[in-house]
Amino acid sequence: METTKIIDIAKMKADIKTMVEKQKELKNQRRTVKLVGKRTMSPSDAAYKHMSNREDLRMMYAAYGISRGRSVFQIESHCPTENHPLSEPYHQNMIDKILKKYKTLVVEVEVQE
Repeated sequence: METTKIIDIAKMKADIKTMVEKQKELKNQRRTVKLVGKRTMSPSDAAYKHMSNREDLRMMYAAYGISRGRSVFQIESHCPTENHPLSEPYHQNMIDKILKKYKTLVVEVEVQE
């Protein structure tokens, strides 16, 4: 019997989609003049949550790209290859935590004939 760990890409993708929807809602709540819909929070709270969610979403996109086999430089190609921001230890730890969160155990059973 052998167990392996794989990354649940479908769950990660679904979580990214929900975070994107939340980001769109927060962006609208930041507005003070041309608000569409009903206000649910103050603009300053929405701005803070939007900023925090933006960084989390960036790390999720990076983890998703790495799980699909891309390098950090292919994920964010607008940055120079030397001293890339996602290569810093802080960002690498965040990406590793996200990848660890979405790892699932797969048990392969050997069939005896």
